[in-house]
Amino acid sequence: MKQETKHIKLMKAHDNNIQISDMNLKNKFTEFENSKLNESETLLYEINVKPTRFKRYSRGQIVKVKFGVNIGSEFSGEHYAIVISKQDTMLNPILHVIPLTSKKHNYNIVLGNLLYSEERINKLKKLLVKECNKDKIKEIKKCIKYYGNRKNKISYACIKHLKTVSKLSICKLINKFDYLYEIKISNNLLRKIDEEIVKEYTLL
Repeated sequence: MKQETKHIKLMKAHDNNIQISDMNLKNKFTEFENSKLNESETLLYEINVKPTRFKRYSRGQIVKVKFGVNIGSEFSGEHYAIVISKQDTMLNPILHVIPLTSKKHNYNIVLGNLLYSEERINKLKKLLVKECNKDKIKEIKKCIKYYGNRKNKISYACIKHLKTVSKLSICKLINKFDYLYEIKISNNLLRKIDEEIVKEYTLL
């Protein structure tokens, strides 16, 4: 494809994005601009850095994923998700995940309050009392506030939106005091999810 033709198509895509942005749409379009910027920055990172090693995740672990802004009813935005990949390795660049939502539907599996942990927040509060460094105090308080606001939030697993994502789409932790990666759903819930996956995606 000629360079001129490439640029024309890119300019048209840019014009389309500006038009969408100017509509000031809500719901999945609320973070439209951030999503498009993140998409281009992540692609450049992939091209320039060419990462070959990635964080290893365990099955049942919770991650936060940037799903982007997608067409129709495809899952969009930043959402927590359950890792369902088996035997992940540092050489594996992708994960199979099931997105989580706070919305109750007949086809979603209720998981309870996954993100709020009284025990973990109390540990952070104990660290806060002992800490003298102002920056660390600020970081600890940020995590306590963030997860404290999720005290009464119930999570549901969206089986119908099972998705393969790049590990480059996984959000960074808030800071080193963020306990997200310590959260893992129970084996009973994993078995229930496995049963629903079989029902939804196979003829067994």
